[in-house]
Amino acid sequence: MAEPQVLEMALTDRAGRVRQMLVAGRVLRIAGQMQLLASYQDVTAQRAAAQASIGEYREMVESANDTILLVEHNRIIECNPAATLLFGRSRADLIGQHPGDLSPACQEGGIPSMELAQRRIADALSGVRRRFLWRHLRPDGSEFTAEVVLNPAHNLTDDRGQPHQGRFVSIMRDVTERLQAEQALKDSAERFQRLFELAPVPLALLEPRGRVLAVNRQWTQLLGYTLDEVPDIPSWVALAYPDEAYRAMALSLWEQALGAVMDDGREMQPTEVQVRCKDGQMRNVLVGGAMVGKELMTSFVDVTPQRRAQAELEALNASLETRVQERTQALQSAIDDLRRTQEELVRSEKLAGLGALVAGVAHELNTPIGNAVMVSSTLRDLQQEFDNSVAQGLRRSALQQFQSHWREATEVIERNLLRAAELIASFKQVAVDQSSYQRRPFELGEVLHELHLTLSPTLRRSQVELLDEAPPGLRMDSYPGPLTQVLMNLVNNAVVHAFEGWPHPHQVRIRAEALTAQRVRLTVTDNGCGIEPAHLSRLFDPFFTTKLGRGGSGLGLHIVYTLVTGLLGGTVQVSSQSGQGCTVTLDLPCEAPHAASPSNMVQHG
Repeated sequence: MAEPQVLEMALTDRAGRVRQMLVAGRVLRIAGQMQLLASYQDVTAQRAAAQASIGEYREMVESANDTILLVEHNRIIECNPAATLLFGRSRADLIGQHPGDLSPACQEGGIPSMELAQRRIADALSGVRRRFLWRHLRPDGSEFTAEVVLNPAHNLTDDRGQPHQGRFVSIMRDVTERLQAEQALKDSAERFQRLFELAPVPLALLEPRGRVLAVNRQWTQLLGYTLDEVPDIPSWVALAYPDEAYRAMALSLWEQALGAVMDDGREMQPTEVQVRCKDGQMRNVLVGGAMVGKELMTSFVDVTPQRRAQAELEALNASLETRVQERTQALQSAIDDLRRTQEELVRSEKLAGLGALVAGVAHELNTPIGNAVMVSSTLRDLQQEFDNSVAQGLRRSALQQFQSHWREATEVIERNLLRAAELIASFKQVAVDQSSYQRRPFELGEVLHELHLTLSPTLRRSQVELLDEAPPGLRMDSYPGPLTQVLMNLVNNAVVHAFEGWPHPHQVRIRAEALTAQRVRLTVTDNGCGIEPAHLSRLFDPFFTTKLGRGGSGLGLHIVYTLVTGLLGGTVQVSSQSGQGCTVTLDLPCEAPHAASPSNMVQHG
């Protein structure tokens, strides 16, 4: 008797509905005749449920992000849409391909892709589940790496319900970016490790309140300790700070700095501490740090040489201060001596000026006084002749002649004596003003006139014409003596320096004008040879002169500057061009400042 045969058939029932039926038939011999015995099983519901399940599975596979390949006998027979995106190929291009054909010639390590693929497929078909990385190739030549899982397909059956032979499922996920990120992270870690080791600054990497994770070579070279000797912070603190009181202070500073770093996310401000090295030396170290992820990177900068240099510098500064004080005292003594010497020279200069003034006035007085004496002698002779005439009998003609001569002589005597009296009065006023430095109201024109009279003898001998111009009523409340001395020094300076070898007529002009109601301007101008540009900036320096050893002391213009800017409260400027004369401009207040001390100005002239 033959085994029954089972067939699945689609039959239509009376209602016209299609039913899936399993038909089992067996041939029997009944009464000597062969009879077919058939049985029917309605599997419509089961097949509908199976189709629904298959649809759900297909939807799940089609919508999966991972690539799914169905491989049978080393060829791809089905794939999901994710596979076409991953490989950059259409479904038609993938169907029928050997997995090894979708790979470069070799995998990592130089193993041929086809050879290694055959081994992986054999493992999958034998029931061994494999997970591995595989390099794939796209049509454009670009590569990508996928994580591959091969699963045997024993739970899949063919149309006869028999398990498929040589079929497996390949699930792939593109991990190229992940691997690149992991490689970048690995490279970064290696670079960090290399930078950490080769950094020129001593560094230590540690857990903020726990282990010491790493120290670099500079740290070991500076402090002498190795990582094994300081595995954690308590071990480090015990070695670095042997003094308990200092250790407590250092720990307090550490906790404060660490709290600021961890709580506020700030960098650890460098803090200087004294650390004992392994060889017993104490070193000054600046400890700073910053969080690197969850770990703390600390730096140890040795400032011991700077502190030693600072201590040496402080000691040197202390000794220098002592020496500077000693030198300052010696220098002050020398300055005092120089000041006294300068004061003596200034006084000598002033006395020399007065001496020259006296000599000039005396010479000037000789003429009117000599004339008066000569006329007086003539009158005596006339008187003798008149007496003789009276004794012999006075005649009218003799009387008239005597009266005429007498009248002429008395006029000459009076005129010369008045001239002498005027010279003496002007000299007396100038001498009194210069010797006393008394402050008084005065009219500027009168001071200029007195100066003109006083300097006339000197100017005539030097063949220099002095012109003074001052508007009437220009009054000042100041020091006429110092002002006269200033103007006298300027005129004498022009006489000495401006006209030496100068062929043109020699002329000096003093001009006064009112700038405002409170200020006046005096200009002293000569038409001489001018001043060299190199000398202009040094004119008021003490002892500067172009006639050193030839009668010049170099103090005349220095006295001018000192009196004008000090006692008189004004300013002085010089302008000159070579061959075009020189102009000295004095800007003075009409009322001199009261803060200046005339006595001091006389001494320091």
